[in-house]
Amino acid sequence: MKLIALIVSLALAACLLPSIGAASDLASNQSAYTAPVADESARTELVSFLEYAKNYTLNNGKDEALKAFSDPKGEFVRGDMYVFAYDFNGRLLAHPYLHNLIGRNNLDLLDPNGVPVIKNLREVAKRGNGFVINVYPNPNNANQTGLKLVYALKVDDGMWIGSGIYLPGQVPLFSFEDQRRLSAFVDEAKDYALKNGKDKALQAFNDPEGEFVRGDLYIFAYDFQGNTLSLPFQHNLLGTNRLDVKDSNGLTVTRDNLELARTGSGQTYYLYPNPRENMREELKLSRATGVDDSWWLAAGIYSSSSSARNISATKPSNREELKTFVDEAHSQALFVGKEKAIKEFMDLNGTWVRGDVYIFAHDFNGTTLCLPYLPEGVGTNRMDLQNDQGVYINREMHAIARNGSGFYEYGWMNPISNQSEQKVSYVSKVDDTWYLGAGIYEA
Repeated sequence: MKLIALIVSLALAACLLPSIGAASDLASNQSAYTAPVADESARTELVSFLEYAKNYTLNNGKDEALKAFSDPKGEFVRGDMYVFAYDFNGRLLAHPYLHNLIGRNNLDLLDPNGVPVIKNLREVAKRGNGFVINVYPNPNNANQTGLKLVYALKVDDGMWIGSGIYLPGQVPLFSFEDQRRLSAFVDEAKDYALKNGKDKALQAFNDPEGEFVRGDLYIFAYDFQGNTLSLPFQHNLLGTNRLDVKDSNGLTVTRDNLELARTGSGQTYYLYPNPRENMREELKLSRATGVDDSWWLAAGIYSSSSSARNISATKPSNREELKTFVDEAHSQALFVGKEKAIKEFMDLNGTWVRGDVYIFAHDFNGTTLCLPYLPEGVGTNRMDLQNDQGVYINREMHAIARNGSGFYEYGWMNPISNQSEQKVSYVSKVDDTWYLGAGIYEA
């Protein structure tokens, strides 16, 4: 009976999803775009706050400073601003709200768009100081996700600190469809450059009517000294050095992308003029990659053109995207805590339920913690659940999660086709008490 209920619930949800997406699209079209720009005085205060924290560390020693930074009622928590500290290996040293993560290496943590939160900050801190934009929960607003401007500051060769302020405007959600399109576009441009040579590639990239301009998606390119090689809508900047160019929030746009390309590839946020919107400055998610040792290229998606309002576009469609989706949920659980995370995962209209792909969770005693389409199953032990081939699927996933994370293949009834189909789930251990996962049907 529970399986039937699950099938009926999923089928009904699938029927309702288009109307939900359409309503969101309408709301989006009716709202004006607000550029997420920090108030100048707030940004100045943020920098001063971190300088004070650095000086406190140098004057009082690391042990005393880390203790002070971890006190949620101490002087290093001022409204939305609070100080956290890391070493350069990615290990959290101090945080006023995430005491359970102190000592953990957090380079694996991702925001809801799959952008590395701590890894990108660390790269900026290595340079001495700088700003990064993150999508991150606000502990002073019931851990609601917000767009955050974070300042990172190197204290010494073994430690860096950070703090941030929340920005105005809508929190961006770039769908898997968006990111798939962006990644494929960048890979296509790199392949073209490798096959046709630098000169021919740059000629193609700089043509505003050419094949490498698709709507507001276009290729830009620089050498590793920061000299401009391709900007199809800003030809007047070709040949100029833009290594230290900053956006309205103080992010070093070129340098940040360059450093990602130097490491191979990566994604980051910043503000940049949108050529399809009269060069209006908008939030942009870019992907950069190195071509060879001398130059790199990138492209980005503007938040105003994201397809994330279409919920079907947010669904992971392959194993790589499935893993990213689960890793994002894992990070969210660590950021906001078990109770709030499970509440979010159970919300049928929330971020973590995407048609027939959703987050499930169990504890290591076998008790179900999260099943958004079968809420009556929460609190029950489902370790004896079998598929139509008699396989105890939850026992198998439980064993994988005990060892950390991994994929699991099995047959399962697809509520849309009403057929038993091949399914793959990815599960991930959150801590020693519970794990979460999600699954997709593989054609």
